[in-house]
Amino acid sequence: MKFIYQDLLNFLNQKPSIESLSEKLFQLGHEHEINDDVFDMEFTPNRGDCLSLNGLARDLNVFFGKAQPFKIFDGNIEQLNLNFKNLSTEACPKISFLEIEIENSVHSYEPYLENYFSLLGNNKVNFFTDVSNYISYELGQPTHCFEADSISKQLVFDYKVCDENFKTLLGSDIHLSGKNCTFSLNGNEIISLAGIMGGVSTACSKNTKRALVECAYFVPEAIIGKTIKYNLTSDAAHKFERGVDIQAQEKVLRRFIEIIKDHATIKTMRFQSFEEGKVERDFIPIDVKKINKILGLELEEEKYLTY
Repeated sequence: MKFIYQDLLNFLNQKPSIESLSEKLFQLGHEHEINDDVFDMEFTPNRGDCLSLNGLARDLNVFFGKAQPFKIFDGNIEQLNLNFKNLSTEACPKISFLEIEIENSVHSYEPYLENYFSLLGNNKVNFFTDVSNYISYELGQPTHCFEADSISKQLVFDYKVCDENFKTLLGSDIHLSGKNCTFSLNGNEIISLAGIMGGVSTACSKNTKRALVECAYFVPEAIIGKTIKYNLTSDAAHKFERGVDIQAQEKVLRRFIEIIKDHATIKTMRFQSFEEGKVERDFIPIDVKKINKILGLELEEEKYLTY
């Protein structure tokens, strides 16, 4: 994954040189190369928490302190009453939706958004999709944007056995087989290979003014292996396979709103969250005596917790 040096600096309290930052990344075990102020990173599969600016800055916090350089929309959002049904809560225990509509014009991209494309070599697609891709880079949570007007029937999520053709938003025709996470209309027409890639029939375009933004947690086991099976390249699947933060959905969608605000006038916005499944959470036990013995320190528990 690639990160812009200046973007990383914005997330840190101290402002180290690119050489110092590189040294600390190697110390943390993050292999990388530097090309024109861009870090090309390699992360081990167990470090999915570092697949974003926010996550990598959290890892660097012990050396440089962590800042929050971005704004999150903190105003009221109307309730969305989406006709949605989750048939497989074990595969998708929590999912949130933001319906957002903008006025006609979109301003030129702000430097932080423009640099994501110009400096990292990413392709622009359309406004809503571009914001979605940037959010994943910044916060590590994939989102998917449907053309809201195309969702005219009940939206259904299911982790089910498939035997049908599906056309991705990139135009690839694939045959779905075995169990897959899917979004469909009325449980029939599959419109998205959930967690991997949306379909062409509900994709946003440059003319889209009203989008339905989906932000979900999919259990890694339901996503792993699908990109290889269908010969697809998917940044979203890469992150879902390694696990994303199930608690971050509202924060991510509120950040989505703020980025939209930077570039367009918002006409309406509505939010709704569905949490119907259970997720086992892991906790690290605190044994300060053991930590002190290993490190040769004499930390008090209160001090230890600040780290």
